[in-house]
Amino acid sequence: MRNKVVLIMGASSGIGRAVSIKLANEGAKVILAARSFQALETVKHTIEENGGECYVRTCNICSEEEVRNLTNEIIDHFGKIDVAILGSGIQYIDKVSTLDTNEVDAMFQTNVIGIIRCTRFILPHMLQRNNGQIVLISSIMGEAAFPHMVSYGATKAAISCFARGLRREVWRQGIMIQLFSPGHMNTNISTHLQDRVPPWYGKSGSLNIDGVADKMIRSIKLKKSEVIVGRQTKILSRMIKHLPFFANNIIRKMTT
Repeated sequence: MRNKVVLIMGASSGIGRAVSIKLANEGAKVILAARSFQALETVKHTIEENGGECYVRTCNICSEEEVRNLTNEIIDHFGKIDVAILGSGIQYIDKVSTLDTNEVDAMFQTNVIGIIRCTRFILPHMLQRNNGQIVLISSIMGEAAFPHMVSYGATKAAISCFARGLRREVWRQGIMIQLFSPGHMNTNISTHLQDRVPPWYGKSGSLNIDGVADKMIRSIKLKKSEVIVGRQTKILSRMIKHLPFFANNIIRKMTT
């Protein structure tokens, strides 16, 4: 990954933060992007302490102007984007009967439309070069419909569908579209929900974020089209496809 220009949307926390630090350590030219400048500066400090280099840019992916300006700035400065890792996301949890539709709208605006917006502005520059990789981060929630997680899962299902369709659209033009779907990880994505988190959430086990980041980087290097991370996640994903009745029973047991 040395000297590769890598844009990471959602670099301030979670998997984006872990991947940013590891890629910078490998010598990539890493652009850290997220809404919070202070959080990005903390990641930058960690990278520089380890001897790496990075560039910090704030960007709200719900703003077309900000995404366009960020993309143009990167192209003007570096001349290209080799890899774009698009992982920005927010999460709300609730029963469908008591959902706040403003929260649902916020999730779709960020998790789906925002990610599609980023792809829309990055892709033309890659197509001009007939080269580039776009990594779209989904989740097992995009395959398994968990109660309380219905609307969040719908955003991840949308990204999975988008990634697969986009791959078919550009595969002849030298662009690699990768879909990365980890299981549950201990991140701060749900800390703001406090007592709204169901008691079963995360009890089946949480993946180590550094381990997930290592697998993502390996998949980027090997140009794997789809990667599911986590032993239980892989088993459940296969069962959903081939043994849906048994998968449904497992999900019921996990969530009661």
